[in-house]
Amino acid sequence: MGSYDITMQAGGRRPAGRAAWPVSLTVTLLMALGACVGPSWSETDYEEKVANTAQAARSAVQTARLVVEAAEESKAPGPYTARALSDAETAVSSIATHIASVQPPTPRGTRLRGRVTSLLTDCQTALADLRIAARDGRFDTLARLAEPLPRLATRLKRLQELRPT
Repeated sequence: MGSYDITMQAGGRRPAGRAAWPVSLTVTLLMALGACVGPSWSETDYEEKVANTAQAARSAVQTARLVVEAAEESKAPGPYTARALSDAETAVSSIATHIASVQPPTPRGTRLRGRVTSLLTDCQTALADLRIAARDGRFDTLARLAEPLPRLATRLKRLQELRPT
């Protein structure tokens, strides 16, 4: 399969007819969460925004992991796989844009901003690689390309734990 064939499943069969709406709904909700980013007036407030950002991005990364697993087991049609991976990438891109626009309130916040934006860039790169492979019909490479996702999810979880109690 040299190019993206909308009529084929990851396993080479015709699509099962499942719509991509559950993933689209999830991505829409994630983007809405990311859109809730406003100015930060305190370090605690900024940490809360970073934690929420990490939670939303982690959800998109975990969704991509599940999609890759389903594709590996020939349980996800090729078009669904490509769309879901594209949606996950779009969600993380939106989330990254929103948190990058928040002014950190302190020098410590500035360092935290660098940490979260760098991590989100790593997530975007991994998800873009998956999207490109899926759209090119290179489903046999998805598992290898998804190898960074568990580590990225773990790093996002650590940032998520910044949330004040």
